Amino acid sequence: MTRATTPPPLLLQLQSPESLSSQTAGLRALKNDIIGHDHRKEAWIGWGIVPVLSHVLASRLSGDKRFAELELNGAGAGATQQGLQRTGRTVEDEACVQAIIIVGSLAQGGPSFLSPILSSEIVSILLRILSSPDCPLSLSLPILRTLNAIADRLPLQSQTQWRKDTRLADLLFSREHIDSLARILAQDYTSPSAQASIELVAALVGNLCTEETHKATLSASGVLDALAGKVASFVVAQGFVVPGAEEHVDAPGALGALPAPAPPSAKLAPILRAISVIVEHSKGRAEHFLSSPGILTVFPKQLPPEFAPQDIKKAPWGLTYLSGSAVPRHGSGQNALDGLLPSVPVAQQTGKPSTSAANFPPLASTTSHHHHRRHSHSYPTPFSLLEDSSADDDEDVIVPWLLYIVRAETGMLRLMAARLLTVLHRLGFTKKHRVSMFSYLLIPILIRMLDKDYEMDGPEETDSCSGLLSATQQLKAEAPAVLATLVIDDQELQKHAVDGGAIKRLSQLLKESYNPIQENTRSIWHADASPTLAADALPQCTLGPPGYSPVVCHIMRYRENILKALAALVPFKDEYRKAVCENGVVPYIIDSLKPRPSDPPADTTTWKNTAADGNPTPTLLAACGAARMLTRSVSILRTSLIDAGVASPLFVLIKHPDIEVQIAATSVICNLVLDFSPMKEAIISADILPTLCEHAHSPDTKLRIESLWALKHVAYSSANDVKIKIIDALEPQWLKQIIMQDPTRAALFRRDEMESAGTAALGMGTANSAGEQVDLLNPMEDVQDAEDDFKMSDTMPSSKMSLEMFLPDVRRRRKLVMIGDLDQTTQARQDDIAVQEQTFDLLRNLICGTGAPEMIDYLFKTIGQDALLDALANKLRPRSIHLAHRPLASSSSRLLQVPPEILVSVTYVIIHLAASVPRHRKLLVAHDDLLRNLLGYFNHPQRDVRANCVWVMINLAHEDDQTDRPGCRDRSLRLKSLGVMDRLAALEDDADLDVRERTKTAIHLLNLHAAS
Repeated sequence: MTRATTPPPLLLQLQSPESLSSQTAGLRALKNDIIGHDHRKEAWIGWGIVPVLSHVLASRLSGDKRFAELELNGAGAGATQQGLQRTGRTVEDEACVQAIIIVGSLAQGGPSFLSPILSSEIVSILLRILSSPDCPLSLSLPILRTLNAIADRLPLQSQTQWRKDTRLADLLFSREHIDSLARILAQDYTSPSAQASIELVAALVGNLCTEETHKATLSASGVLDALAGKVASFVVAQGFVVPGAEEHVDAPGALGALPAPAPPSAKLAPILRAISVIVEHSKGRAEHFLSSPGILTVFPKQLPPEFAPQDIKKAPWGLTYLSGSAVPRHGSGQNALDGLLPSVPVAQQTGKPSTSAANFPPLASTTSHHHHRRHSHSYPTPFSLLEDSSADDDEDVIVPWLLYIVRAETGMLRLMAARLLTVLHRLGFTKKHRVSMFSYLLIPILIRMLDKDYEMDGPEETDSCSGLLSATQQLKAEAPAVLATLVIDDQELQKHAVDGGAIKRLSQLLKESYNPIQENTRSIWHADASPTLAADALPQCTLGPPGYSPVVCHIMRYRENILKALAALVPFKDEYRKAVCENGVVPYIIDSLKPRPSDPPADTTTWKNTAADGNPTPTLLAACGAARMLTRSVSILRTSLIDAGVASPLFVLIKHPDIEVQIAATSVICNLVLDFSPMKEAIISADILPTLCEHAHSPDTKLRIESLWALKHVAYSSANDVKIKIIDALEPQWLKQIIMQDPTRAALFRRDEMESAGTAALGMGTANSAGEQVDLLNPMEDVQDAEDDFKMSDTMPSSKMSLEMFLPDVRRRRKLVMIGDLDQTTQARQDDIAVQEQTFDLLRNLICGTGAPEMIDYLFKTIGQDALLDALANKLRPRSIHLAHRPLASSSSRLLQVPPEILVSVTYVIIHLAASVPRHRKLLVAHDDLLRNLLGYFNHPQRDVRANCVWVMINLAHEDDQTDRPGCRDRSLRLKSLGVMDRLAALEDDADLDVRERTKTAIHLLNLHAAS
């Protein structure tokens, strides 16, 4: 918005200054004029102050010396020199500082002022100044404050769906500027300014780092190691360095000396937040953090116990041994801090606590007390969670330290310690008995934070400089998300949370999130009643959309995290889902499924916080997660969800412009179209099928999987006309293409590429003993190389830590990159397998039921009889792949196992084909390879595969009626000639009862009909 008034003379002074002194004086006058006056800021934006500020800042980069002579001889030289003596800055720096402060003041005017700033080159110039080698602390500090002011207001800016604006993050975390962040974080807490700059950088990382690419870059560039170094400084200051660590500071990978202690005024919370943001969802990044020089220095791995010299005896033959009374001077570093934690009951398999203490493990094998972890899939689960964790043998000491911090500290530090602890637990870096400790020590603290009247115990502190929200508001908004992450896949933790009243408290909070907003909001005041918008105004001279208030965004974030916590508590227990309904929050969950209107209001101060106002994308995703968990209950699906009208908002969300919302809504619809659901017919009649079929063609694999899953449920027990609609909408040629793909080869090609690049040390294991593909990372460390790789190139003085000490060495960086690449490859392969699995499951449901023969004929007609049967046979075909770049002495090929989920899905399709009419059975028996390939799986380790193989034989040997007797005899003889009887005989003593019983039936039928 521009104003129909004459620009003030001060603008001309800034545009064409006589000297740097006059320019600096003008900037200082402008700063004093606009601070705290939003209407003046608006006027200056319209007059074009942003390009002027951009020019002032750019002049420092270009080293503009136009005013050098004028400064020496000009009238303003005396005043300038007095000011410079007071601040210790050069004249160029002083002008630059004033311009930076003005930019920060404009940003604090609200989201509408971000548009002209981000439309200019100001942010890029600020980062270039920050990254320059000669940038003094007097400049870097105001730059960081200004960047934080912009970052804090970015979420307020967007009008409709509040999409993430990554422009600032893309610049900040680019390779050009990220080294400057690492440099700032790597410095010691030598002064209040250094301390402030460290905390401001940490706040930027915690606030802006949302993309996986940014997290990977921050890890590889040394930022994560520098943050770990800051944690080490706090450990030193608190006196928690593991006993004996001082004698191992020169060990490979350590810093070479203990870091300087952090001052009492330094804040640990923003450091922990930044680390949590970077490492979450990535086991590789978490390992990188735990192996960082700072952590290894204060918490070294498995220190050997030390004994007094008099306890060490020498035998006559020269070997040493310990005396019977020998006691180590210090215990293993792994348990050094556990003594500071209280003992808690250890949960047994029955789910009841025992009287045993956590610090006194039972005499029985500890494996009997491990908790089986199931995944609810209400949130994306990192693939690394599927690995068997070795944390019981090698838990880092930082785990009990974080738990101690949670119990000993207050406020945001307590919550951030709980967040990082929860992230490490989710990634498998905690011992199994920690579950009981979390149940008794961590969950009650998190539930207490849900109290309506919860206030910070200590002085209020925020981990950013925004001042937009109080520390109590920040804590309340984030506590439910930490609770959700902690309990999501653990039934014991869920039980303790529910017993502690979490569902009741969260339900009340969700209801209160729809209370009318009580805040004094007013639009910018104008002297003239009708400000005018210049038609030719540049973006840098025009205010952006008004955005939303911090309170509104806080409520949306609060609501989102409450929904996440409710969803995380109820995935396994129907009684918990019923408790949610009994607390009366189902209508509020349905209201949370309603998106923002496509046409946003011109004046966001009219926000009433009702269901009609809608919700941003993150809240929609969380609401879909909560709704999906509730739809797991048949009774709730038939009553509460129908009464609340869950289907209508989902019909809107499935066509939402954000693909993540489409995926989340489709996952809920998957449960609504189950055969027992009363909504199945309504969804079919609402013409949702074309949308699901269209999404099945999406380039986004997750959306394809969820859409195929929903179509699979729709097809089950539906009439043939519905099934034909699905086939036609999906397109038979597309179905043919999907079922003929071979996802198992992609992983091997990827392995071949990795091995050719010299990365054979990181293995992607082949099939395990259960026949499952295990292409997980198994780093095989070369001990001899590791010692050299972890040594620092230069010996640093103990009093001064430098950035080089926090830069990942070549080996650690290579390992980090390899883990990231491997995770992506493995996830892509899993997705490809899931698409095929759901497609074959869909085919299975299309050809079962009363009209199955007609549907089989329709598939043969549209896809092709030979194409379909060949695809089934090909999935069962044993295959091997040549491994290039192998030594001649080793095997040049490897057997490639078919994923068991594909085997189960394919054999189910064959079962239903064999259950059809005799002519379809004849086609199966007559195929050259199908049954021959099937014979190789009668001894498969997975029970379902073996059972399905036997079921195929039973169906093929089944006689429909007397007219089928000759055909049945021919089929039985054919099966016997293939050697089926020998395979069945081997299953008569199978470990599984169902397999044994079905085998008896198959043998009886084959002998009966072959002899007739």
